[in-house]
Amino acid sequence: MSAAQVIALLQPHALAVAACVARLAPVALLCPLLGGQAAGQMVKLSTCLALALGVHLAGGVQAPAAGGAWAVAGLLVREAVFGVAIGLVVGLPFDAARISGRFVDTFRGTSAEASLPFAGSREAASGDALYQLAGALAISGGGASIAISGALRSFGAVHLGAFVPAEAPALQLAGLAAGALATGLAVGAPIAGCALAVDAALGLASRAASPVSLSELGPPLRILLGGAVLWLALGVACERLLAGVAASGAQLDELYRVLR
Repeated sequence: MSAAQVIALLQPHALAVAACVARLAPVALLCPLLGGQAAGQMVKLSTCLALALGVHLAGGVQAPAAGGAWAVAGLLVREAVFGVAIGLVVGLPFDAARISGRFVDTFRGTSAEASLPFAGSREAASGDALYQLAGALAISGGGASIAISGALRSFGAVHLGAFVPAEAPALQLAGLAAGALATGLAVGAPIAGCALAVDAALGLASRAASPVSLSELGPPLRILLGGAVLWLALGVACERLLAGVAASGAQLDELYRVLR
């Protein structure tokens, strides 16, 4: 068998695997359950390649016949865009955890520069803690299987090359993003209320005892009381975030239904 015949034999398989990797790579980048930003590039690439080979060889997923280099490039770009949509759906609950932590730290007056001066990161301390905690609880509770099965179901619902960007899925993703933002603000609202109550109490106390300056008590009280409220409400916050992880499978099915 000549080299040209070998290339012609392997070309459909290589194209199908490349298209599968293009769809799965954004999911692995956006969702911490499949690696996220913390995992190395080789780890995420190996995970996507293993899943793509399984989908193609065991699942029989085939790529459409390509007419040239531009057609192949268009196919890969469309699959990457679809992968971004899937990654947003399964990654939004964890983004909600990060949003709530940043919201909390904004009102408490803490930041990475104040609490982690040598870490070299601009991530809010509470945001990173809630993000990592939500990821750990989701993995231990089977959330990774929801994300992986949801991503793999996309190959049966929307075949390779069949994805076309439209208004309906964009509006659905916008609604899910708004819901994640609302969840993050709802989780951080009790701590924000506590910080505002501290400021109000100190303002009234300073007005009642005008010779005494109480402004220096504000930052430590906001940090301590806000941290205490966050600790007491941590279970409820994690339950709210994990409910979003559990609902991501149904949200993906709804996205696939809209795209059909």
